[in-house]
Amino acid sequence: MDSVKTFYIYTLGCKVNRYESEAMAALLSESGRYAAISDKDKYRADVFVLNSCIVTEESEKKAFKIIRRYRRENPDGTLVFCGCMPQALYEKSKTAEADVLFGNKERGRLFELLDKYFADGRQQIDAFEKHTPDDKFEILAPKSYESLTRANLKIEDGCNRYCAYCLIPFARGPVRSMPLAEIRKQASTLVAEGHREIVITGINLCMYGTDIKSSLKEAVEAVLESGVERVRLGSLEADIIDDELLDYLAGVPQFCPQFHISMQSGSDTVLKRMNRHYTVSEYEALVRKIKAKFDNPTITTDIIVGFEGETEKEFSDSCETAKMIGFTKIHIFPYSVRQGTKAAESKNQLAPEIKRQRALRLFEIGENIKKDFYESQKETVHSVLFEKFDGMYNCGHTKNFMYVKVLSDKSMENEIADVKITDFDDEECYGSLI
Repeated sequence: MDSVKTFYIYTLGCKVNRYESEAMAALLSESGRYAAISDKDKYRADVFVLNSCIVTEESEKKAFKIIRRYRRENPDGTLVFCGCMPQALYEKSKTAEADVLFGNKERGRLFELLDKYFADGRQQIDAFEKHTPDDKFEILAPKSYESLTRANLKIEDGCNRYCAYCLIPFARGPVRSMPLAEIRKQASTLVAEGHREIVITGINLCMYGTDIKSSLKEAVEAVLESGVERVRLGSLEADIIDDELLDYLAGVPQFCPQFHISMQSGSDTVLKRMNRHYTVSEYEALVRKIKAKFDNPTITTDIIVGFEGETEKEFSDSCETAKMIGFTKIHIFPYSVRQGTKAAESKNQLAPEIKRQRALRLFEIGENIKKDFYESQKETVHSVLFEKFDGMYNCGHTKNFMYVKVLSDKSMENEIADVKITDFDDEECYGSLI
């Protein structure tokens, strides 16, 4: 392989997947033998890497749709199919007939695998490996992000919880944690490159350190040693957030008080069938603690509607819980049957139309709650990290993750400034510099 080949990495799913895609892109770019291609030309790439997701059936369908399009538009191109779908659904993923196939254990070998593929005359490579109890955390190191403002730092992988609806433990394996020394190293590198905010992410972030006798609190401390100006946490689990962590974070000036805490249902009976490890009242108590300890925090969540056997009463309970808590944003997922999970065995599955109707009803409730929250933010002052300039507005996020636009005639990208909120619409706020 003498000439430089173009590549594109198409990422489906969560922040962790995006972090891993950035790391794979760095491996290829730094080799000097691959060059990234623009998004608009992605299906023309010599090497097309699909980093997949299996949270819903729709994510599976989308993966195969993307693969078919790449094969149609670039029949001589090289397809790499990797990530959660090959790991959890190996036999199904093999039907894609990818040129290089692997799951969630071989990302660091991407360059090596492609080298072998081309050296061997383009012979298909299946590098799939099952997860084992003694799996170690895979050290990856992204070198670039779309914006200098915010960077993801994945410090944990795997999940041991086996919720009744979820394939993630099969896709990600057991809990593994990044050593604190590596966290310090990567955070310092990100700050040195100009990033002003680090988002600490993981598959089950609250479980960080359980395998290496550490804790999420120590991980945050390690990130802060870099001198970063803002620290934000990824998705959290309600039953694993303790008072020690909250008390510590409340005393950290750099901490951004945006809490994404997956609730999944506002009905105790549904939570029990889901194998979630908390009650609605315990979730509500946690939210009260957060609102008491932090200045103007936001609480966002995930809610599944139409879970197996969900009655109208159970759905109504979810709606009432959402109203009572006052989520800033609700990510709504119509229940997707995932073969291999406990919930898929139930004969009491709801019709797609019922799921669709319930999703719409909850969406309307969520929009009304969000409107009330934005109304409460008028005339309040927030520190905003500006991420882009669109020619008319500087746009960025507050510490509690409201998206704010400020009218301007020059760019303030990657600057932090105080802004007074003056107005809002469906998805964003408007403000003026103080």
